[in-house]
Amino acid sequence: MRKRVLLVVMFAILAVFVMAKTEIEFWHAMGGAQGTTVTEIVNSFNEANPEIVVKAIYVGNYSALQQKLLVSAESNTLPALSQAYGNWTARLIPRGVVQELNTLIADPEVGLTDEEWAAIWSPFKKMVTWGSTIYALPFNKSTYVLYYNTDLFEQYGLEVPKTMEDLLFAAMMLTEDKNKDGTIDQYGFGFRTTIDHFMTFLRANKGEAIEILNDGSIKVIINSPQAKEALQLMYDMAHTYGVALFQGGYLDAPFGDGKIAMFIETIASASYVDSGSRGKHGWAWAPVPMWEVQAPPFAGTDVVMFTGINAEQKAAAWKFMKYLVSPEIQAYWSVKTGYMPVTQLALDTPQWKAYEQQNPTVAVPISQIPFGSVDPNVALWDDVRNVLGTMVGDVINQKRTVDEGLAWAEQELLRIIANQ
Repeated sequence: MRKRVLLVVMFAILAVFVMAKTEIEFWHAMGGAQGTTVTEIVNSFNEANPEIVVKAIYVGNYSALQQKLLVSAESNTLPALSQAYGNWTARLIPRGVVQELNTLIADPEVGLTDEEWAAIWSPFKKMVTWGSTIYALPFNKSTYVLYYNTDLFEQYGLEVPKTMEDLLFAAMMLTEDKNKDGTIDQYGFGFRTTIDHFMTFLRANKGEAIEILNDGSIKVIINSPQAKEALQLMYDMAHTYGVALFQGGYLDAPFGDGKIAMFIETIASASYVDSGSRGKHGWAWAPVPMWEVQAPPFAGTDVVMFTGINAEQKAAAWKFMKYLVSPEIQAYWSVKTGYMPVTQLALDTPQWKAYEQQNPTVAVPISQIPFGSVDPNVALWDDVRNVLGTMVGDVINQKRTVDEGLAWAEQELLRIIANQ
């Protein structure tokens, strides 16, 4: 009888240990095929780490995720981990809810090795660092490239543009009123009336919207000669020369339909470009044409850990963060989604090498990484985006002149900074 009781007790204790898994939530905004890949990666991690259960929670689009994070920070209901843009993290850091990662990265037992940390691309490390403190690890990263219709370039005997001057020339050559009815049927170029597309031109012209000074204060530099040239070029392509189709929405559909021959967008659009162009014409991408410098902006989020979790959850969360930036997982993530691997070590994996051999153009975005530009890691970047987005839309839609738009944006940004 005693043996039976002892066995029952032992099995009960064993069951407690088996059931005592560390659970953490990971909030994300990856839908569709990207969300499926997130789920696959999470399942793979959970299978390899039976003592941990990571629950991937799809919150919705980025806007929904941002709002949920801000509300949850107020109510102390943040998860263990979440995707976040740098300016979201900047808003949360002063609240003391974001876990610093320096200690974990440098930990001799569970940290990243010197090789692993050095292999993360420098621009991506810049995007997750405030001063000397690291508050995130990079996750889904993309960059802007020039998409072009290979059939049209061959037909017109054109070289792929390497400079902005080349871009304007090619756009002029490719713009046509094919049926001679007075309306352009085929534009040489297309762009969106957004801050992101304006920043692509501005940074190529060695300009910026704001400057973060050494004391942490913000200087508004949007009303500059570089910004005027960049905005004027966009205006001229749309109106003076009439060689660019412009709209607020994405351009993969008009590109696929042959209404535009070139456009600049992130590599995350590749699957949409491919599906829209399939059976109609070929396409490829090339580096963003150079102006004064080569400085294509980076886009994408990081993964942050929050402080309101216990020690076991923190250890589990860090283990999962390391898993996300490991070479094999980054190669898998990149191949499946089209995002860039955040670590150079991924390029040495068999999966990436096979992928690059089958798709040589994937080397184009990688070649731009050393020259890429990043958004300032400041909380008011959302406000900057809203102001500049309005400015670009107003100027291109001829509600303000270039000078009026820049002057208005400058005053709006100065007002926002003064009131923060």
